[in-house]
Amino acid sequence: MKMRKLLLLFSILAVMFSLTACSEEKEKPFDYDETEIVITAMDSFEQYRKVSDDYKDYYLEAGTEFEKSAVKGIDQAVNNDKVGEFESFKTPVEYYYNGGPDALANIDYTIENADDYVMVTVINHAQNRDVEVKVKFVENPDFFIDLDQKKASIDPDDYRAKFEEMASYYGMTAEELMDVYFSQFGVSSLDEFIEMDVVNSMTERPFKAVEMVVSPVYSKKELMGQAGMNTLIGMGTVFVVLIFISFIISLFKFLPKLFGKKNKDKDEVKVLSAPIPAPIPSLVPEASGDISGDDALVAVITAAIHAYEAANGNTDSKDKLVVRSIKRVR
Repeated sequence: MKMRKLLLLFSILAVMFSLTACSEEKEKPFDYDETEIVITAMDSFEQYRKVSDDYKDYYLEAGTEFEKSAVKGIDQAVNNDKVGEFESFKTPVEYYYNGGPDALANIDYTIENADDYVMVTVINHAQNRDVEVKVKFVENPDFFIDLDQKKASIDPDDYRAKFEEMASYYGMTAEELMDVYFSQFGVSSLDEFIEMDVVNSMTERPFKAVEMVVSPVYSKKELMGQAGMNTLIGMGTVFVVLIFISFIISLFKFLPKLFGKKNKDKDEVKVLSAPIPAPIPSLVPEASGDISGDDALVAVITAAIHAYEAANGNTDSKDKLVVRSIKRVR
């Protein structure tokens, strides 16, 4: 009894620890800004949903894996799933100049961190139903190489000189003006401000999209209906196959008759084609009436009958052959 209680306690603890581990959020696989990566996902969707048919063919034949997945997923949602017209998202330009930190206030999105990638899911409210847009991002090493090269080519004194020129126009010192700019953009030093300015001027990002999945969002009622239909189709297919197998098995009873008839026909042909041994005239005496008393003649006829039966496959013992009477046929 005590052992059962201990096992039950250990099981409960194991479940609790597993749930705790699942609820822990994974760390970022690389550094990224949440608003920026969501805006990039939406902008990628906007870019590929508006391409013409000629460009679709080009992307599907010679495009990157991301371009192929984006065009194929959007085309399937429009033509196969019949989602209707897509809703326009806010663009990165609207984020930087109009939206600011609240650019994603009215956007339905989630971010999932994995070991080596980030999955951003954005809901687009299409005409007929909502559409789930999943964009997979990985770290972009080219961005950091380009960033280091541009930072190395910049002289911090040039930035300081620009601040001094602007500060004299506003009647301030360069340090006072830099403090205003630094607090506005969330940086604490001139080096950080220079890096932020360089990053904003770059077309590359510290992450890059490698895959896009576009799928319609179904309600629970629709999902239950689809599950029920799939169940009926699956069970119906199984029953049809079973009925067909039963029908095939029921035909087996005709096989013995079919093959038995063929064997019987072969035996009849064999019997008809077997040669009939000719009588031995020299051993048949010239007599009339009942000649069964002649022992020699009886022995000869008995041997002939036995030979004939043996030639036709009758292997019964000759002891069973009994000659009752012998009559001459005229």
